[in-house]
Amino acid sequence: MMQHWRPDPVPRHDLAVGARHGRFDLEFRRDGDRSCIGRQFVSYPFHFTRPFALDPAIPSLLTVYQQSSSGGLYRSDRLTSRLELKRGAGAHVTTQAATVVHDCQGLPASQTVGIEAGEGSFLAYTPDPLILFPGAALTSELSVRLAEGAVVLLQDAFATHDPAARDRMFDTLASDIVVSDARGRTLVLDRSSLKGAALAGDASPVGAWTVCASFMLLGPAGRLPGSDQLAAAGEVAGAIVGVSSLPNAAGWCVRCLAQHAIAARAVSDGIFNACVAAAFGVAPAPRRK
Repeated sequence: MMQHWRPDPVPRHDLAVGARHGRFDLEFRRDGDRSCIGRQFVSYPFHFTRPFALDPAIPSLLTVYQQSSSGGLYRSDRLTSRLELKRGAGAHVTTQAATVVHDCQGLPASQTVGIEAGEGSFLAYTPDPLILFPGAALTSELSVRLAEGAVVLLQDAFATHDPAARDRMFDTLASDIVVSDARGRTLVLDRSSLKGAALAGDASPVGAWTVCASFMLLGPAGRLPGSDQLAAAGEVAGAIVGVSSLPNAAGWCVRCLAQHAIAARAVSDGIFNACVAAAFGVAPAPRRK
């Protein structure tokens, strides 16, 4: 039977600035050879229709599109997602399209994602890139707790765009990723903070590359693709990738620069396909958007 989480109370200090609080909480359970949705709570601006069984050869892999009905992220937005996978469950959580971050006018938006991956579970969390408009400011916090034998693929990507074509940049983009084991021991800590001004003009460290993407593949080596397979997934015209091992034998990190969204999508699909094939022994069906 499907159950629902209770919503958290809205902090009074956030009400004062008119912040929007959205939650997207899903629990995935294993039922025989299939995965299904357990408890759930979804509030505006998030939208959830239904899960999809897109992989006949992998019945335990359920696909969910995390949708938004708001047109992007705005100043002071506070969005929280919680994804919990019970023992042996499998899920692919992605978005329906890229997410625009609008001018935040000095009041940053925030995204918080918490992932609990149970024993032997699988999660691919692959949202499409953020599109950072001039003045956009966003803080992102993502935490992952891995049980024995669990596999998690994380994707994080962004591009910049000025609708007025005046080469104006976003304000700030800050990201914290913390990965721990079932006992709470920290395995990986990845922290970054970027000013849009640092990417402006000819001195930009990313040069002509327009999309920046990062991937983490977490889990036991026997359920992950090798570094050569990941490097091969990045052999895409218009893109370059670098593969490195994560500390504490936690898995792999892949960094990617792409000249355009088509190349970035090809790299993302290649890494997702390699990760699913390594975990389940079967390549996934194509995802349509």
